[in-house]
Amino acid sequence: MKDYIIIGAGLSGLNIARKIKELELGSVLVLEKSRGIGGRMATRRTLETRFDHGAQFYRVKTDISEIHHLLKEEQISHQWFFSSRGNHWCARLGMTALAKRIALGIDIQLEKQIQKIEFENNYWKLTSDKNEEWVTRHLIISAPLPQSITLLQKSELIGSEEVPELSKIIYTKALIGLMTLELDQVVNEHGYEEFQTGDFFSISDQKKKEVSLVPALTLTMSAVFSELNFEASDEIIKEKILKAFHQKYPSANIVGFEIKKWRYCQPLATYKDLFLEIKPKLYLIGDAFGGSSLVGAIRSSEALCEALI
Repeated sequence: MKDYIIIGAGLSGLNIARKIKELELGSVLVLEKSRGIGGRMATRRTLETRFDHGAQFYRVKTDISEIHHLLKEEQISHQWFFSSRGNHWCARLGMTALAKRIALGIDIQLEKQIQKIEFENNYWKLTSDKNEEWVTRHLIISAPLPQSITLLQKSELIGSEEVPELSKIIYTKALIGLMTLELDQVVNEHGYEEFQTGDFFSISDQKKKEVSLVPALTLTMSAVFSELNFEASDEIIKEKILKAFHQKYPSANIVGFEIKKWRYCQPLATYKDLFLEIKPKLYLIGDAFGGSSLVGAIRSSEALCEALI
């Protein structure tokens, strides 16, 4: 029995768990289906280097000022670069380090895939794919919205016609190339560039941002490229990414390459409110409500926390 159970250990889920614990609103547990926390604050480690293969940075805004101050004071995050779009910060140990600090002291159980949700005797009952059970007064789902809707429909808590504006929120896919190089490849002065057209969405220099000790790039492919090639084999995806890269940087000498996939990268639209109480004491939060960024995830979770208070 818990006062609050949160499904999903991405940034919105971790932040609201942190707030509930700090404000002593009740006991709280986070259930995550994966082997690690952070959601798109994801870092791939190898013997040679690290790659951020989800969010590359966060921008300092009012919504994230509390967490930013904490991460800055403890020297977990550092300024990467400043541009017309704002002040960009990241972590030398990779973006996962930020998630781990936010999660400090929170009760989290990993590899817990929730299959069914029921409402019994004024409590929410959760059942996993291994027939594990939990009971809670308040249930908060912070998973990507399509996954949340599927779970609620499987649990017969909502019909396909209920809250139709939710089903209209579509996520882009993302194919990611993690590339190590023999020599440094200049992307631009600060090592990060976004593209308005073409096969790439962004190229991020992991050595320039002080995540990697050796020359390494994270290649985030465009939404169009990712949608067209998402179901292709890794070999075909690799061939197409390398072809696009060599057209842009023909002299680069590649020594390693790996592919990552995000089925739910970012929502193309957001819900009208920052969270949704879809059933009594059952809430939906995340980037589909607060906006498609780390700041948006914080914004959504903060709004729900204010409502709970």
